[in-house]
Amino acid sequence: TDKWKPNKAREAEKVFGADDSAHPAVNYLHNTAGDWYLGGPVTGIQQPVHYDFRARRDTPNELRAYFRKLGWRKVVAFQTRNPLHRAHQELTFRAAKEAQANLLIHPVVGMTKPGDVDHFTRVRCYEAVLDKYPQSTTTMSLLNLAMRMAGPREAVWHGIIRKNHGCTHIIVGRDHAGPGKNSQGEDFYGPYDAQELFRAHQDEIGIEMVDFKHMVYVQERAQYEPADEIEDKDNVTILNISGTELRRRLAEGLEIPEWFSFPEVVRELRRTKPPRAQQGFTVFFTGFSGSGKSTIANALMVKLMEMGGRPVTLLDGDIVRKNLSSELGFSKEHRDLNIRRIGYVASEITKNGGIAICAPIAPYATTRRAVREDVEQYGAFVEVHVATTIEECEKRDRKGLYKLAREGKIKEFTGISDPYDVPANPELRVETEGTDVDNCAHQVILKLESMGLIAGT
Repeated sequence: TDKWKPNKAREAEKVFGADDSAHPAVNYLHNTAGDWYLGGPVTGIQQPVHYDFRARRDTPNELRAYFRKLGWRKVVAFQTRNPLHRAHQELTFRAAKEAQANLLIHPVVGMTKPGDVDHFTRVRCYEAVLDKYPQSTTTMSLLNLAMRMAGPREAVWHGIIRKNHGCTHIIVGRDHAGPGKNSQGEDFYGPYDAQELFRAHQDEIGIEMVDFKHMVYVQERAQYEPADEIEDKDNVTILNISGTELRRRLAEGLEIPEWFSFPEVVRELRRTKPPRAQQGFTVFFTGFSGSGKSTIANALMVKLMEMGGRPVTLLDGDIVRKNLSSELGFSKEHRDLNIRRIGYVASEITKNGGIAICAPIAPYATTRRAVREDVEQYGAFVEVHVATTIEECEKRDRKGLYKLAREGKIKEFTGISDPYDVPANPELRVETEGTDVDNCAHQVILKLESMGLIAGT
């Protein structure tokens, strides 16, 4: 056996192609994964126990036996982390027909990309779509896998996994397992890199790739067709709804046309994600000590309680320190832990339809990002940077903390002897100098209105 401390920057470069924390797996590697690795023989003790969708969970051997029982000699796997809409159904149907194979819908139900629809909702959506396929041609099994969003390498990995489950073909999509944009606003991987790498290794892997065809809806023919088969001379109207547009329509309670998705799928998505004005959310104030965070947060709480409709909870820095983190000190490790605790409580409030108002200093960008990811699983995260200058905060310092920090009597004091990572892209930046508290709180109210989180006043 081996025990070693990894070079995580090198690992990120070699596995994901970049040491860039905009990549969710790189962010996880640096900020969540442990600092020591172990290697050696692994002994299986028992299968993981799952209490959800038990009839849909199969080991590779069970799935292979099932295919043999049905007499399925060719099986094409469809890997997905998203709900199935009409374009996906048409795509998978065509892929199975092209390969002259039966179809296995094989969605991932482990960790996927932050912000994805939770797997409980997705599986209910998949089950609603299954009977839309020709009888006895299609089955579904759930894959308990933590996706790395590693693009081309992940596509090959997915192929190996499906080969082990008894599949002969796999659909590999455009930008398969892509994580989105890097910190420079460019795609981490090329749109067809995954297909090219898979094609180069498919003989060695022993599973064939079926290219993902980009499907679009042709209004005049009332059907989905591959985009590359439509010519300019056809003179037809092409309709499409992007993932961003779908999320906007769900958030605002707008119509989602039947040509795009099935009514049963839309119903499930609306159950989980009601219109934004009915969802819980978190307002997260951050700034120097003495910047005015707590004062504005209190004013905001009163204004939101006056409006009514949702319970409002204030998680002020001092309140949390007293009631939730009384045993913690002020080292970086303890400050991070304190903020993560605040984030956990805020995410639970958000999940249950309430409003959480947080007002810690929260000096570190990586920790704020982690809290954002926790909350955004369930509702909106509104970061408000209270941008009072350090000089103004020192003038307001009634407790004399800045003076003690300047004298070296308080160690690791944010803004003096410890850094503060200024938020790069907060939802709102509030300047407190030369304005009153009511005006600052009103700016937050206006932002919440513009985001559709509360009704206009």
